[in-house]
Amino acid sequence: MKFSVLASFALASLASSSLTIAAANDAPLFPDYHAPVATNAQPAKVVGSTATAGTPMANSYRAYPPSCASYPLPDRPSVPAYTGIVSALANPVVTASGIYFSTSESLAITVWRLPCSSSGAGVPYNTAGAKNAMTLVRIDRADDTSTATLPMMPLLLASQGGIDFTSTKSYVRLATEPNTVLSDRRYGNPYDLFKTSTTYVLENFSNADAGHFNFNAAFTLRVAGGTGTVTDISVPAYTPTADTYPDAFNPIALDGYAAAQYYNPERNEGLIVQVAEGYDGANPKRRQFVFDLLTKDIANKPFWIVGAAAFDPVAGGVRGLDIPVSYLVDNNATQAWGKVHVAMTSCSQMSVTFTPAAGLPTGVPSITGTIAYARLLGANGMSCE
Repeated sequence: MKFSVLASFALASLASSSLTIAAANDAPLFPDYHAPVATNAQPAKVVGSTATAGTPMANSYRAYPPSCASYPLPDRPSVPAYTGIVSALANPVVTASGIYFSTSESLAITVWRLPCSSSGAGVPYNTAGAKNAMTLVRIDRADDTSTATLPMMPLLLASQGGIDFTSTKSYVRLATEPNTVLSDRRYGNPYDLFKTSTTYVLENFSNADAGHFNFNAAFTLRVAGGTGTVTDISVPAYTPTADTYPDAFNPIALDGYAAAQYYNPERNEGLIVQVAEGYDGANPKRRQFVFDLLTKDIANKPFWIVGAAAFDPVAGGVRGLDIPVSYLVDNNATQAWGKVHVAMTSCSQMSVTFTPAAGLPTGVPSITGTIAYARLLGANGMSCE
């Protein structure tokens, strides 16, 4: 079958002989374009004027809470999932008259969501403050080891609200790593074939003129393989229940996004949380949760309850932690106070359950039960939503 030459492949039509892409050769091809030898070449231009890099900031065009998930993305879809099959062009041959494809290969498309923290606050990608999720799409080959055919990356478009598939704003950005700004897997490059089944996160392009989607709301994903056929996958609005998305109602994982200043105005208490990493050379992935609570004693004087506990990350994250705590006395010495259990019910709230030791000295405050502390400040670049 013949495929119309894309603008980006215009130079390929100048090739004087057929150039077949070898499946086993990952190196780019450099056809002889018979270009004239350059004369009177000018010195290379220095591009740009800024010599400094950017500072940590959350992507203003983000499509989910940055705290939701990190690399690597899951390689197995969870339910509920929405699926389709598309036939993708395969084994392209670039000739002087165009690009030809000798065959095609079927690809399985699966769309599903990962629950994220949902504080109820309006955010750029979800102004109504509804439940938040990260939307993933996985493209699977029947056999990743097969090199008999290698398909091109299919084209993915989204339709939602006033954006339909006829609009250039329908293009979505695909990234293999979350929390990126420019990363994108492009469609239509015969030199970058789709070899391995891959999970992508649906992103918005970081451009004010691009289409910006709320992937928590209902949308339709169109997948075109270039064969003249497409598959449309209808994805309903994200409305989690305890049965469909139990993690949407569980505490969220304790990690660097939990590090913040919290407070309880009714009790006039402040809580400082830190989450350190790599403090143990033998266990570089181990983390340390540091707890510093400023409360008052019975004389209404400042009183510190402090503690720390180490934990090792596990699949799905550690969602609650018991910490032995002490209180500060003269010269910053400490005395055992009891223990606390910490859990983040959302990015905006830390839940602390206090269990004081028996027989605390007179004057030492005894706090019992569960108290909620609201996030006051967070770390720059670590937007937890």
